[in-house]
Formats: sequence, structure tokens, C-alpha cells
Amino acid sequence: MAKDDELPRHFVDALGIKTAYYVSGEPNGRPLLCLHGMTASGDAWREFMRGLSGEHWLIAPDIPGFGESEATSPYVLPHLVEWLAAFHDALDLPPMLLVGHSFGGALAAAYTLAYPEDVTGLLLFAPALLTAQYYPDFVKKVGLSLGLADLSTAVSQSPRVVRRVAKASFYAPENIDEAVLERRIRAYEQARASADVLKALSFYDFQPELERLDKPVCLVWGENDTVVRPDDGETLLTLLPQAELRLIPECGHIPLQEKPAECVALGRRWLEDEKVRR
Repeated sequence: MAKDDELPRHFVDALGIKTAYYVSGEPNGRPLLCLHGMTASGDAWREFMRGLSGEHWLIAPDIPGFGESEATSPYVLPHLVEWLAAFHDALDLPPMLLVGHSFGGALAAAYTLAYPEDVTGLLLFAPALLTAQYYPDFVKKVGLSLGLADLSTAVSQSPRVVRRVAKASFYAPENIDEAVLERRIRAYEQARASADVLKALSFYDFQPELERLDKPVCLVWGENDTVVRPDDGETLLTLLPQAELRLIPECGHIPLQEKPAECVALGRRWLEDEKVRR
């Protein structure tokens, strides 16, 4: 996508953290707040936001420590939940639909459990909700795939490794537009908090709490995801009986950028569902 198609970036103070965010669509009283995954930024939602902006109001912040947002400490989910609550209040948002990818899906769920009155539904792409169940395998698998020599280093500095890693989460990287890949590389290089995310996810056990999550939920997975495997989706269906699971064929861990048209179509259909529109 050309540079002219970049979403406009704004800044706001949330919990004392200078937070960058992107907006698409017109305010309509029903915002979709989109939370990106690890080694990404709010710009990862660009195609999704453009695809739905004709009928929806979408907002995508850079989570602290990613993109253009300042870092924060301690880097634990409860603190990030409070940052998100402050961001919600700073923008004076009404109750919202949360959309999350991977780590962003975990943050969306944690926020919903803490502030259920602020959330009307959850659209989650490969949410990292069960990682505590298979720690340290998760840290080893994801850390190595991200080129992290150890958890004290956020990202590799080797351009060759960065390019290899940027491709690793796609099922068919040879089919990814070069401009999209360059955006992915740029976001990876700005991801200062990746190691902190790994630790935060690995020690936060969602499973005992998920029965309290009673909002409409749609789970979307790439069938060929090797980072957060689709088997997690099947497990989550047993823990969230109201949830739906949708699989995207020939797709890895980043469906938003590998299969953007399919993600927009799935999102549109789910958002038009009667139980979600209530």
C-alpha cells in the first residue's frame, strides 16, 4: 500500500504514557478498538481498518513499548489494562467492541474481565490466552522464532535475521506484498517490549477466569499458524461456550496481513450478527 494510504497518526496521554493511535471511519457511538500483537504496531490493522471504515469507526493504538508509543513499567497485563482504561477515558469512548491479535487478544480479554461494562464483544485473531498452560515451551518456541537470543533482548539487530523473522509468521511469505513486508520489518525493529510481552503472557493464567467472560466472542485462526496453534481455538470453545471459531486456509499467524480480504469479510459478517449488534 502506498505511503499516501497510511492512516493518520494521533497522540494522547494515557496513564502518563504518550500513546500513538490511528483512526479510520466516522465516530458512530460504537467504536472498534483494535489491539495489535507482539513485534507489531497499530499500523498492522491498516488493511482491516480501511476495509471496514465505510460502515464502522475503528481505533488502533500502539501498545506501550511498540510503534511510536512510549514504554512503560512494570510490563504486566494488569498495568497494561489500566493503561487501556486510561486510553479509553482519554478519548471519552462509549462501550466498545475489542478486536485483538495474539498478545493484543490477551490484553483485550484481560481488559474485558476487569471492565466488562466497557466492552460489548470480542473479535480475536489467534489470541494468546492459553500460553501459561505450556510455558516454557511457548517462550522457547516464540522466542527462537523471533530471533531472541534471550529474554533480556527485545529484538535482533541483524538486518538479515530481522527480514527472516518478519517472514516466519506467514504461511506463504513469497506471496506477501513487499510493501507489507517492509511495514512488518519496520514494526519489528520498533518493538522494544517484545521480551516483556513473552514474560507477561507466560505468567498470566487466563483459564480460571474465562468462565466470567460472557460477551459475544469470535475466534479467528490461520489454519497453518505455528506460533499460537489453532488447537488453542478448539480448547477455547470448551471454555467459552458462546464463542464461534473461524479458520482461514493457507494462512499463518498474521491473517490481518496475509489474508486481509478474508479478515475484513469475517469481521463484517460477525459485526452484522444480531447478538453482536445488540
